Amino acid sequence: MDNHIVYDLVLMEADRIAYYRRKELDLYYKDAQGNFMTIGEAYSDESDELIGMLLKKKKLRYCVAFIDTFDLQDELKPSAFRTLRFFVKNMAYGNHLKKYGIRDIVNAMGLKTDYVISSIKQLCEKDILRFTVEKGRRDYMVNPTVFYKGTMKKMLYSTKEFNNMPKRDYELNVIESKLINIF
Repeated sequence: MDNHIVYDLVLMEADRIAYYRRKELDLYYKDAQGNFMTIGEAYSDESDELIGMLLKKKKLRYCVAFIDTFDLQDELKPSAFRTLRFFVKNMAYGNHLKKYGIRDIVNAMGLKTDYVISSIKQLCEKDILRFTVEKGRRDYMVNPTVFYKGTMKKMLYSTKEFNNMPKRDYELNVIESKLINIF
């Protein structure tokens, strides 16, 4: 053989090449005498550094707003829109805002209590916000089909969680509905 090895053949034998675990990115083959022969050179050290920074795996974070969200926001009162922005800004991954009382929200936003309660009522009526109450504190969740914060892998799980929370009307009474199992 004249040492003319096609690059695809080297890739097909990746297991054999990986066995030697060479740290360089150059491509080698082992000849009949057991010597490693270079068949392809990697990028320069400066390029390797740049490529390493570009390909460095980062934990991607999202706060996604869907197109229908903008039409929905136009229907909200200004105080409800401001309250929604507060929830979106402060929610954790999976759209949760845990252990908040009305007083906490009022203090954080600087609005009057009546405005905050009215805003929450409107957001619940439009099914943008749901919550559960535990010992005077509420665990809120923003509808993931309106805004979503987290990784794309967990989006369907968050939607399922949101559907399991009690839906409320304008007076914040729980609306009995059939649970829809989407999985």
